[in-house]
Order: sequence, then C-alpha cells, then structure tokens
Amino acid sequence: MAAQGLSGFYGSVFRRSITVRVLIRTSDGRVLMLRNGNAWELPGGVVKGGEDPRSAARRIARATLDPEFNVGRVLVLDYVQGTQGQADSIDFLFDGGILSTSVTSFTGAGGEWEAGFIPLADCGSGLDEGHGGEWGAALEALELGTMVELVNGAPVSAGPVAVPSLRRMMPPLEGFSGILGH
Repeated sequence: MAAQGLSGFYGSVFRRSITVRVLIRTSDGRVLMLRNGNAWELPGGVVKGGEDPRSAARRIARATLDPEFNVGRVLVLDYVQGTQGQADSIDFLFDGGILSTSVTSFTGAGGEWEAGFIPLADCGSGLDEGHGGEWGAALEALELGTMVELVNGAPVSAGPVAVPSLRRMMPPLEGFSGILGH
C-alpha cells in the first residue's frame, strides 16, 4: 500500500513535459510558421526521453527544413503551470537564425502540415493562444541579445540582486592581527 502512495507522489512530481520551438527568420523579415489545422505556430515539439532540449530543437528544425540545420541560443524559457489536472511544462524557444530564401510556402511530407514564411508584423496575431507570450519575449530577446524568462507566458522580474555582506570568517582578535599581517 505504501509503495502505491510513493509511486503516485513521484509520478506527480516528475510528470512535466518539456517542449521546444524554433524561431527561423528570413533575411527579408519573414518567419517560418507551421499549420496543422487552424492555428499557426513555430516549428516545435516534445523533448523525447534521453534527449536534451537543444538536440530536440535541432531534430525538429532538421525534419522541417534541412538535415544539416543547426539551432542557436535559447531566446525564451517559459515555465507553464498545469491547471485542471494537466501537468506543468517547460518550454524552450531557440533561435534558428536567418535564412536567405525566396520560398513563401510549402507543405510537409504527406501533406500533413502547411508551412509558410509569414511577415514578421503578422506573426504575433497568428499564433495560438498558448504561445502568444513567447512571441513578444522572443522579439525582445533578439533585440537585446539576451534570454527572457517567463512563467505562464508572463515575464519574470528578477528584482535587484542582494549585495553579500562583508562578514569575516573570524572576528578580529586583539594582539593577533599583527601576526597575520592585517
């Protein structure tokens, strides 16, 4: 009976999905978006067991575009708290760099999904609701050359860093400071 209780506890603790997305831009200001159904979204998917987020992003980008494609730095890290029985998730958004292409759209193998290079100004409104906050954060991270941390799609303000106190390991002792050269 106790073993079932522990497995239920550990199952809930470690039940988090990790997803990745890749922001791939063109030199003329368009962004690669995929559509399977109604919502447009950045190329992405779930990190498989034994796979790190960067490798997963690389795998997804290579499956979409080119077997030699590579990804850059993390632009956005979003911790999404689960609601109504859903597990928490951790979402990474990687920089896929800039492509030089005149292609405007194509379809995936078997016609499962549609891909399009959409003008940058139109991308934020075309994203599904779950990843809208990541879009603004990604643009900010690109502009500032940094990474943006989100919780549930909202920016986290880190606040000021506390200055460490200048405590000494040992209080000064009368008569000994001259021996140690202080």
